[in-house]
Amino acid sequence: MAGRSGGIPENIIDEIIARNDIASVVGQYVRFTKTSGQNLFGLCPFHSEDTPSFSISTNKQIYYCFGCHKGGNVIHFVMEVEKCSYIDALKLLAERAQVRIPEPEDESYRKEAQKRDQIREALVEAARYFYQNLNSEKGSRARAYLAKRQISAKTAKAFGLGYAPDEWGGLSRHLRSKGFGDDVLATCGLFTKGKRSENDLIDLFRGRLMFPIFDVMGKVIAFGGRILDDGNPKYINSPETPIYSKQRNLYGLNFAKSSKEKRLIIVEGYMDVISMHQAGVTNTVASLGTALTERQLDLLSRYAEEIVLFYDSDNAGQAAALRGLKMLISRDKRHTATQTKISIAMVPDGKDPDEFIREHGADAFRQIVTNAFTVMDYLLMSAKRQSTVDGKIDPRTYQNLACTYLSWEPNQVLRERGASEAARVLSVSVASVLAEAERVEEQKVETEFRETIKKSERQATIVPEAHEGESASLEEMALLCLLAEIGDEFSSLSEKPIPSDFSAGVMRDIATESIRLLEERHFTPIAFLSLGEEKSINGRPAREVLSEYLMRTQKISNSDFRRRHVLDYIYKLRIRAYTERKAFLAKLLDTMPESADKEATKKNLLQISEYLRYIRKKQKEI
Repeated sequence: MAGRSGGIPENIIDEIIARNDIASVVGQYVRFTKTSGQNLFGLCPFHSEDTPSFSISTNKQIYYCFGCHKGGNVIHFVMEVEKCSYIDALKLLAERAQVRIPEPEDESYRKEAQKRDQIREALVEAARYFYQNLNSEKGSRARAYLAKRQISAKTAKAFGLGYAPDEWGGLSRHLRSKGFGDDVLATCGLFTKGKRSENDLIDLFRGRLMFPIFDVMGKVIAFGGRILDDGNPKYINSPETPIYSKQRNLYGLNFAKSSKEKRLIIVEGYMDVISMHQAGVTNTVASLGTALTERQLDLLSRYAEEIVLFYDSDNAGQAAALRGLKMLISRDKRHTATQTKISIAMVPDGKDPDEFIREHGADAFRQIVTNAFTVMDYLLMSAKRQSTVDGKIDPRTYQNLACTYLSWEPNQVLRERGASEAARVLSVSVASVLAEAERVEEQKVETEFRETIKKSERQATIVPEAHEGESASLEEMALLCLLAEIGDEFSSLSEKPIPSDFSAGVMRDIATESIRLLEERHFTPIAFLSLGEEKSINGRPAREVLSEYLMRTQKISNSDFRRRHVLDYIYKLRIRAYTERKAFLAKLLDTMPESADKEATKKNLLQISEYLRYIRKKQKEI
């Protein structure tokens, strides 16, 4: 466990888990729509579905999806949903619960942390290098470009803008001269590999205006570069690195988070953000060359109550908008964090926000933001635009598009409001539009259901068989799940489980450790889950199997009933084990010659038969 936890003490991990209630953490990503006893159900954040199959147990502090079979504790949930390592999930939860994590002792973790620190230092030095070049003779073209775009020297300095000279190895030579090794250069996202040797590194950014990308804390984590003429590609961006993921960061958020506005504006380009901030619209960020992702939206929601999206008015921009809005509506079905209002705005005459604010000023731009469309209004307006030919609306095309967009909306009030507008355009009743939207939705659900069935059938043929030593029975799993909730009652049991009651292999290993924890009074559902790390049961990851059985096991409040259930399972397992042993000895006897060993085997067989009669009698007395 030390390697996985990076040397973080177990008591600290336990405290982090204890102080992060799973319902509260999962509730930031999943909207719970159903309650069953101590369990909450909602749409799974890990796969697409229309019927809730994702559940959490508030008393066991675990989650499990009966659809995709992912499960675990609060740490595993954060790992899955944020696509991060065990250590990073611990850090996120520790920060959330204000638990201080001591400096880890694990050497491999120290080396990884040191490597990330070196990459950050290399990026800071690269930013200095680019900035110095911008303000040198080499940067004259870049400075002229900024002047043409009306970006002042003060603004350029505030955003750390720079210039990458049109050289193959200028930056690599500079960083090497500062003591950075090839291992750091190869992973910092600033170079591509040449063909001459293993360490032949070529500057990725050449002849470009440079935009440092900062994380929300203001640390340089990547770069974007714009060519200064009409060549292609117009922009080049840093690839993913150990410290940078474009899906989890936003350009300018380190500045915009300080804005007193409760609204954040999302534009598409670096220059849009810079022009906005220079004009005084300091609550503007950009999405780093990708359509807005769920991770980015979650990040934005921490800093704003409303998000206004600007999309290009060309066909590509409109298509991207529709894809992005479908994702946002789908996310809204699952999300239970404070519902961030989302609006859509467009700059008139197909201009970029950067161009518009330079020509008309900040007040005119703010008015566009104030007049932004709701998501459904924007979608219906797009339906009208897409179905208009030669100035006339094709009713059938408009109906299909409008009802498709309405079927995305889970909020019935908003759906009816949109249906009212569609009914006006089509000159039909609101009820007719709502009925068609519902039909489209049902058709989509039916299609997805059939696809799920087909997928399940395909998967059924490739489910891995359990390897020897990985098998587990229902009784074994049920017993350990009950024991995980028995607490101090374990010491008073008239019969206690022993490792040999369980199947040889993984289950016996898990049971041995479980019994030890029971004796130490440390066995809980969370502790039970941790025993499944990096193991397999019945051909599946053990953590998923343990999560499923824990979730299926009903809590027994009556202590006497609980004790009797535990004893019943112990006896069932023991009867199975001794019955198998008896069958083995009986078969062995048939092959043994008359000898002292055969007599000893007969005696052993008789003792087993007597013990089985005793156990069966005890089982009936429960």
